[in-house]
Order: sequence, then structure tokens, then C-alpha cells
Amino acid sequence: MKVILLKAVERVGKPYEIVTVKDGYARNFLFPRNFALPASKANVLGLEKNKKRFSKTVEKQKKVSAGLAERIDSTTIKTTIKTGIDGKSFGSITSQNIVELLAAEDIDINKKNIVLAESIKQPGVYNIKIRLGESIDAVFKLVLLEEGE
Repeated sequence: MKVILLKAVERVGKPYEIVTVKDGYARNFLFPRNFALPASKANVLGLEKNKKRFSKTVEKQKKVSAGLAERIDSTTIKTTIKTGIDGKSFGSITSQNIVELLAAEDIDINKKNIVLAESIKQPGVYNIKIRLGESIDAVFKLVLLEEGE
């Protein structure tokens, strides 16, 4: 079944793209969540009008994301983690902790955009990657210092 995507759907397509999906996927997932419309003649004509407006919105979002990426790239954040006598840490730094640290620097990020390859449990310097858009990524340095008992 051919459908017009209204929102980006992972592994399916981008907004305002006409894609072919299985009938059950469209009826049971895409349509009830308003992620897509059937690709009828009327909907395809409406798509052309919305595409122009959508492309302007995407350009604005890319400019905002690029500016935010520059701010994030130049950011270095220092924080501490509690460690015991033997050097083992109590807990770890999660994506929620990173969101809070960035919020203190006036940078608002959704925790789903933070890419952590592994959990952060030891003191050190880490490069944290943040995905801001389709092709826009930013990396900042997180300096994790030891806070003894």
C-alpha cells in the first residue's frame, strides 16, 4: 500500500515522502497514530502544497540546529562522581544527568538525542555525542572528576 508519511518514521521514510508499506502496518500502526495518509489522488495534490511549507520549516530547523551544534561543540562540562576508597564508583552518569548538566549551561536537549556508546562509571574525559537532526551531530567534552568518600 502506498502512503504519504506525515512524520518521520524510523526505517520507513521522511515526512511528506510517498512510500510503500505492508497493508497491516499502515492500518494498524501508521494510520491510527496519524503518521501517514493513504496516497490517494486528493492527498497527493495536497502533499505538493504542504511540501513547500514543510521545506521552509526544515531549513529553519537546520539553521537553529547548526547554531546549537556550534555552542555544544565549544562546551566543556566538569562534574564529579562519588567513589569509594578502592576507586570504584557509586552509580553512573546517565543521559538524564547529561541533560541536567547541559540545562545548567542553558542548552536544552532531549535525552533521546544523546548517544552513549557505554555507561560512564569511571572518572576521566569523555566525548559525548548529541544527535540534533538528520545529519547534524554535536560533540562536547565531559570531564568526570573523582569525589572521594
